[in-house]
Amino acid sequence: MLSRRHLRIRVMQALYTWYQSEDKNIGTSVNEIFRGTERTYDLYLSLLQILPELAEEERKYYADLQPRFIPKDEPVLSSMANNHFVIWLSTFSDFNDALKKRKISWQKDAELVAKVFYQLRNSPEYKKYVSVATHSIEEDVEFCTWVYKHIVVASEALQNVMEEQNIWWAEALDLINSMVLKTIKVAHPDKKGHFELLSLFRDEEDDMEFMEKLFRKTIENDAYFETLIGEKTQNWDLERIALIDIILLKMALSEILHFPGIPVKVSINEYIDISKDYSTPKSKIFINGVIDNIVADLKTKGSIAKTGRGLLE
Repeated sequence: MLSRRHLRIRVMQALYTWYQSEDKNIGTSVNEIFRGTERTYDLYLSLLQILPELAEEERKYYADLQPRFIPKDEPVLSSMANNHFVIWLSTFSDFNDALKKRKISWQKDAELVAKVFYQLRNSPEYKKYVSVATHSIEEDVEFCTWVYKHIVVASEALQNVMEEQNIWWAEALDLINSMVLKTIKVAHPDKKGHFELLSLFRDEEDDMEFMEKLFRKTIENDAYFETLIGEKTQNWDLERIALIDIILLKMALSEILHFPGIPVKVSINEYIDISKDYSTPKSKIFINGVIDNIVADLKTKGSIAKTGRGLLE
């Protein structure tokens, strides 16, 4: 599920586009945030779909392979097509309806799927799996977990394709990989789970509202935030400060001033942490110093209103 960090990064990316665009329309930008976030679910479905795709690639491979070319000491007595989890994915109507609705397919990347299957087929774990005629659900779930962890995630070519297909996917790839593994894991009888798809949001309405409000408040208070930042960076040329740093400072101020339920320290720490991945090596020090000074002034003026004990400090 998307965390608040992921939601903040979505807004940061949208604001970066906003500040560089000549055609500025808040409504359009908000809708794009929603569409981009929703498309992250396509990544989840696509990566789940790779398992049935590998089963189909396996079927084609053995259909074309003459029996005499199969080593006698490596018998093929079962297949991925008979794997309980793969069967569930292949027959689960909600999953397949979602694939059709979102037009998700690996057809254009058939060669990539073939390469991934080649890696799988040559692994000792795969050879051991197909040499046994029948498998329990536990064994099938464990095998799919291994395939995803050690074949799919380990395939740089496949991961690169995912990142290139959608700008929203690169940052969310680790999250979605964990979601796929969790989806497989909950099918394990030992965990008393069952087959089900996960939700992208913890609370879709609340998450959407958070992103829209954060984006709008940052834009609406842009001039005020520019003044606050300018007062604390008088020895700096604002035009030479990294745009991402300015955006992160403005977003932090939006949260501090307009999100009464989020503690000040949480907002500060979140944006310092994001700067480590998305800006310069010195950005965390710059952002921390500037925002601390601004917050100290705002507290003195009584401008920060937080609800709940301990939220201000």
